[in-house]
Amino acid sequence: MKIKYPKQLQLALSMAVLFALPLSVSAETFTGMINGHECAHQGHTCPVGKLDPHVALETDFVLMAGDKDYFFMPNLSRDVKVRYVLDTVQVEGTKHPRFNSIKVDIFRVKQGDKFVTVWTQKQADFEYDALYRDGAAWPGQKAEDLRKHDKPAS
Repeated sequence: MKIKYPKQLQLALSMAVLFALPLSVSAETFTGMINGHECAHQGHTCPVGKLDPHVALETDFVLMAGDKDYFFMPNLSRDVKVRYVLDTVQVEGTKHPRFNSIKVDIFRVKQGDKFVTVWTQKQADFEYDALYRDGAAWPGQKAEDLRKHDKPAS
């Protein structure tokens, strides 16, 4: 026996299934330099050095991926960004489809002839859970070996 559903219910079910499907978003790799947001917005590089007092005045730091292109990294702590200001970095993550921001999964810094992983979202989540959820981890414990994410500079 075949059941007939009203057209509105068929449409509602179809829309629910459509919205339940995840959007296919893949991680990309971006290479550039960490710069202060105000400076990037004005189109120049500053601070002039890591000890420049201007560093303290910047509210946020961005990834300069070109002359005028820059990306915010909202899930990456300001402390991590300021530590590597003016350094060449590589960010692996998902670019927002509408805004100039990247959800960072892996953050690497160029050291010599390779990019060394200094931060991952997986490690940050592990440390957060250990500190605020179960407290089962001890200081310095790693969720994963960060070196497995290192890449040679090309």
